[in-house]
Amino acid sequence: MCELMGLSFDQPISARFSLQVFSSRDYDNPHGWGLAWYPDRALALVKEPLNWRSSGYSRFLESYHGVASRIYVAHVRRQTTGGPATYADTHPFGREYQGRDVCFAHNGTIENYLSLPLGRYLPIGATDSERFFCHLLDALARHNMSLDDPVTWEWLTDRLQEVNQHGTLNCIFSDGERLFAYRDKHGWKGMAIRKVRFHESGERIFEDATTEVAVAGEGENHGCLIATRPLSETGWHAVPRGAMVVVEHGAIQFSSEPVSTHPITADSA
Repeated sequence: MCELMGLSFDQPISARFSLQVFSSRDYDNPHGWGLAWYPDRALALVKEPLNWRSSGYSRFLESYHGVASRIYVAHVRRQTTGGPATYADTHPFGREYQGRDVCFAHNGTIENYLSLPLGRYLPIGATDSERFFCHLLDALARHNMSLDDPVTWEWLTDRLQEVNQHGTLNCIFSDGERLFAYRDKHGWKGMAIRKVRFHESGERIFEDATTEVAVAGEGENHGCLIATRPLSETGWHAVPRGAMVVVEHGAIQFSSEPVSTHPITADSA
């Protein structure tokens, strides 16, 4: 099983929020993990083809409080095909597009992915995920599309749905300003979103059956957390199948289908 998580907040928030909640899932995902964030316009990316708890990097990130960002993208992986796990094949992947660092993480399997045409952007590893990422950026470049344009968001939704016909596709990606999330149209695995608001500095507790985490808010702040499965018992809503959501400065700016108003839990996702 591979799992995804993304955060978008109006103001920077500590990475401890993402790492300690999400890392409990790595027992089912032993072949790699990665975390991407944006200290400024540039992308910071740490990843390894190892179990989270086997990594010295992960222990450093859990104890280092200097990481702060408005956007995070995280991924943990169970490899199902191919040889030994490699750094090149570990998510998230990063590329430059129109002067912005873009990161991308995917779970699922795209059939016949070698048929996806490429141009300027070429994969370094051998995964269907990275090839699709490069293919998507090439298509955007050919149409001279900007990721801050709602017309592009509609086009992206159509393109993701088209590729989704040839496999399973859940993905989260970001250009450093916006967080994009697409849920598989067939309902494979899941994707849930939760709004979070801080009214003053302090801590909030999020927990599920395996994890409890203290989240430190710095005054007024709000954001959204998107994950394959809910990471706490309340406040989560399902992203519709085949839908893409765009979150900017912690608020939903676009959703190709309305997000469900009915709350879900980890058991019902």
